[in-house]
Amino acid sequence: MTVVVAGAGITGLTAALHLGEAGVEVLVVDPAIRIGGMVQTSPFAGRMVDEGADAFLVRTPAAFDLARAVGLGDELVSPARRDARVWLHGALHRLPAHVLGVPTDPDEVDELRLLSPAGLDRLRRDLTDPAPPADPEDVSIAEAVGGRLGDEALARLVDPLVGGISAGDTAHLSLAAVAPQLDAAWRDPDHTSLVAACRAQVAAARAAGRDPDAPIFAAPVGGMARLPQAVARAARMTGMVDLRLGTALSAVADGGLVALADGTTLEAEAVVLATPGPTAAEIVGSVSPEARALLAGVRHVSVAFVRVAIPTADLGRPLDGSGVLVPRTEGRIVTACSFASEKWEHLAADRGDGTVIVRAAVGRDGEQAVLGLDDAALVERVVDDLTAILDLQGAPTSTSVHRWPLAFAQYRPGHLDRVAAMEAALARDAPWLVVAGMHLRGVGLPASIASADAAAARVLARLAPT
Repeated sequence: MTVVVAGAGITGLTAALHLGEAGVEVLVVDPAIRIGGMVQTSPFAGRMVDEGADAFLVRTPAAFDLARAVGLGDELVSPARRDARVWLHGALHRLPAHVLGVPTDPDEVDELRLLSPAGLDRLRRDLTDPAPPADPEDVSIAEAVGGRLGDEALARLVDPLVGGISAGDTAHLSLAAVAPQLDAAWRDPDHTSLVAACRAQVAAARAAGRDPDAPIFAAPVGGMARLPQAVARAARMTGMVDLRLGTALSAVADGGLVALADGTTLEAEAVVLATPGPTAAEIVGSVSPEARALLAGVRHVSVAFVRVAIPTADLGRPLDGSGVLVPRTEGRIVTACSFASEKWEHLAADRGDGTVIVRAAVGRDGEQAVLGLDDAALVERVVDDLTAILDLQGAPTSTSVHRWPLAFAQYRPGHLDRVAAMEAALARDAPWLVVAGMHLRGVGLPASIASADAAAARVLARLAPT
C-alpha cells in the first residue's frame, strides 16, 4: 500500500517530501517528462532564464522556508530593482507608494500625474467622505476598491497589479481570496477610508519590526527550476518516494483504487491530486459528483511568457526599474513586462551575450483570443508593444514563447466558501482523496506550497493509528 501523488509540480513534490519524511511510501506520477510544472528555467541569450514565475514572495514564508529546508538557503537572491513603472498614455510613470496598488499618498499620485483631475479628486474623497459599511459577503475587488477610490484609480493602479497576479479582471475577482490584505483594509472598523486603512497597515508593520521596504521577492541563483529540483532530490533522499514521469493518474475508484495511463492499477491508502484544477475536476467526478461540480466551476485562463533579447544600443529608453505594468485600458496585448537584466544581477547583459532580457506576459481574463496566434505572430505583436514602451530601434536578437494553457484560476466572489464545500464533499464521499494546488487558496509558489503542506497533513492524520 502506498500514497499516490498526482502531479510533479512544486505542490505535488512538496507533499511527497513531507510524506516521505514521515516514513510514508509515495508514488509521484506526472504526464510530463520533466518535473516542476509551470516552474521551468532554460537557456536563453547566454543565461538561464525562467519560462514562468521568476521569484516567490518572502513575506509569506512557505516558499522561503522550503527553499532553506532543501539546501537552497545560501543561494537565494532578491531583485536588484523593485521599482516598477506603469504605462499610461504613451509614457512610463513611476508607481507611487502603495499597498497592492492602493496609493497611500494622493499627493504623490498628483506629482506623478497618474490620474486625471477628476480621478485624483475622487481618490482624495476617500479620505474625507464617509464610506458605507463593508458588505459582510465577499465582493469583487472592483466593487470594493473602485467604490472607495473611483474607477480611474482602480483601472490605472490596482487592476494592472492585483489583476496581473491572477491574469484576471478585478471586476470579477474575489477580494477575500485574491487580495486578503485589501479585504482586511476595506473591512477595517477603525478606518472608513481605504487609503487610511492601508496607511495603518504599513505603520503597524513598522511598529512590529517588520520593514515594509525589505525585499519582497527571492529566487535561487540560476533560476526558479532549481527549487522543484531540490525538493525532488530531497524527497528521493528519504528513500520513500518514487517518481514516475511520462504517465498520468487517469482514474480513481472507491476505496482508493488508482488507474494510471500506462495501464498500471494499484490500491492506494490515499491520493493527493496536485494537478491543474480542470484535471482534478475530471478525476474526482467518479467518486464525488458534488466535488467535481465545485471544482469544474472554477474558471481558468491561459497565459504566455515571451522572452526577448535586445541589444543595448537598440533601447531608445533605458530599462529604468524592475518592469512595467500595462493597464487593459491601454489596448496592448502585453499585460506586464519584467526587465530581467535590471531585476536580477545574474541576468545582466555582461553575464550573457551582451543583450538585455525582457520577459513579457500575454493573456488575461477577457483577453484570451490573442493566445490563438501562432508563435511568430505572437512575438510580432509583443515586439510591437515593446517597441512603443521601450522605443526599440531594431529587432530583437532572440525570442522564445512559453505557453501555459488554463494555468491561472479565476477566483470569483465566494470562491473560498466553494473550496470549503468541495473539501467537505470529498471528506464525506472519498476521505482518502485530497486536492491541492493554486486553484484553491492562492496563486503563486507560497500558496501552492502551503496547499501541499495542508494536503500532506491531512493524509498523515488519516494514516495515523487510531
